[in-house]
Amino acid sequence: MGCCIVLRDRRSWRGQSAGTGDSSASASGGDENSPSASTLDSLGLKAIAEVGDVFYEWALDKDSLIWADNASAVLGIEQSSALSSGRGYASRLVAGKGTTRYEAIVTEGLRDNGSGVAYQIEYAIQNDQGEEHWVEDRGRWYGDTEGRPVRAIGVVRIITGRRQRDEELNFLVTYDELTGHVNRTRLKELLGETLVDLRRNERQGAYLVAAIDNLALINEAYGFDVADQMIVAVGNRLLGELRGSDVIGRCSGNKFGIILSNCSEKQMHATTERLLSVVRDLVIEIDAGPVASTVSIGCVSLPTSAKTPQAAMMRAEEALAEAKHTRRASYAAFEHSPERDRARRSNLKIADELLAALNERRLTLAFQPLVSSTTLDPVLHETLIRLRQRDGDVVPAGQFIPIAEKLGLVRLIDHRVLELAFEELTHTNKPQLAINVSGYTITDRVWLDMFIALTKSNPGAAERLVVEITETVAIEEIGESQQFVKTIRNQGSKVAIDDFGAGYTSFRNLKCLDVDMVKIDGSFVEGLVDKPDNQMFLRSFVDLARNFGLPTVAEFVTCQGEIDYLREIGVEYLQGFHVGEPVLLPPWREQEKEISGESTDDEQAVS
Repeated sequence: MGCCIVLRDRRSWRGQSAGTGDSSASASGGDENSPSASTLDSLGLKAIAEVGDVFYEWALDKDSLIWADNASAVLGIEQSSALSSGRGYASRLVAGKGTTRYEAIVTEGLRDNGSGVAYQIEYAIQNDQGEEHWVEDRGRWYGDTEGRPVRAIGVVRIITGRRQRDEELNFLVTYDELTGHVNRTRLKELLGETLVDLRRNERQGAYLVAAIDNLALINEAYGFDVADQMIVAVGNRLLGELRGSDVIGRCSGNKFGIILSNCSEKQMHATTERLLSVVRDLVIEIDAGPVASTVSIGCVSLPTSAKTPQAAMMRAEEALAEAKHTRRASYAAFEHSPERDRARRSNLKIADELLAALNERRLTLAFQPLVSSTTLDPVLHETLIRLRQRDGDVVPAGQFIPIAEKLGLVRLIDHRVLELAFEELTHTNKPQLAINVSGYTITDRVWLDMFIALTKSNPGAAERLVVEITETVAIEEIGESQQFVKTIRNQGSKVAIDDFGAGYTSFRNLKCLDVDMVKIDGSFVEGLVDKPDNQMFLRSFVDLARNFGLPTVAEFVTCQGEIDYLREIGVEYLQGFHVGEPVLLPPWREQEKEISGESTDDEQAVS
């Protein structure tokens, strides 16, 4: 193998004396069928060589390297001068890429106390063809009487593939894969560093969040590939207008965060206007023709209006929402508002109360009947979440669910509702229940796993459960919704579309989702006696639903006139205060209390 020198005395690999080696061989030589130490050494080295590892021994005082005979094949180096000495081997290392063996052993300044000193390093090496490969080098060096290194034994292996994977993972930790700009996590870190620098040097800066306005329409019209091209193009166009000291990152699907490191409030406004203009002029040519887009921007002055990264990001988002509310392709700067601050404090108070209620299990259910339109007898009860305060007062969902959605707590509420519903279903075999889930739950694997576990352990209960999802969520997340519906129905439960008519669902989409029931949005039902347009819509809707084999439910029923009309057009089920108000104590529990003689006065109807 050219320059490779085969190490014959394997005892030196283990740092043993000749006497120790002979003694070991003698001790194992009593059985003629036992393999000798040299045979075991040979087999071990062969096995390690076959997996791509290469042994070596380095005598530092002579600077001589001895390698196992697979070194050239693994390292791609045939020249004896490059493998016979430490200096020659070091000549093949790529400068600045990793730690050299000399640095790890000699310059560390460590001392050997008699058992040797372990080392493990990585570095890049160049083979005879000029190709660079990353090498992992690990071993142990031994010292002289004063503990200074004189001999090292170790093993090297090529790790270029692993190194590339690690670098890719490190890239993804810091950068957005699509655009190459920093990701949200790194953007937040850099924003924190910028705030510290601005305060230290008594300077001003700004943070902007720019959202592509019509990305959803581009997705729908041209597909995700074109939308991705637009995201990349907008990001690059924004970057082209920034200074070298500024930072741009992708903070969500259609949004970019921009840090202006040294910028007065006046300059912030001028920069924002310029960014709006350059994106407005951006056109991407695709097979179907030119595609254009605009951005809306929210900005916040630093550190005047935000002293933490979290506050800066949140306030820029508030400003962005204001800009979008005004018109597309516009911007707004955050301004302190006492009214908004009061609302925020109120929201935080509600959030604290909600978390406490979750921890103390003070969330409870109210039950509203869904009745047959012909008999007005209950066929199932919809569960409605309520918060019971420490003083006993009950808070309806409308006062805390919107806040829970904003703060990301609605998932926890959906989990609790599922638990409470199954407590009722397994308590007795009487109730048929419906539960509502938020849009977040459609893609919540934890909720689905919990649902599957509960239904598998209570199959009889699963058959008495209906899961309601809103129309807008179902269609906005059509792919996820189909899988969600399939999972629910596979476990034996039913699925209903709630608030139908409030969005833009077609019956084709309903058929695609394979739901079991459709609930008509209450805005079409309430006061329909005096609304001919609503009557026409409902009649057409019910006829179509009947053709698709879908039972219909009319919500918000408020009077006998509405009941009469809904019966006439063929609506199967009714729900509303006129046919049954929500109550904390459902009929099956009330019957149990009556049998046991307990009072039910404290369980009044709740809105």
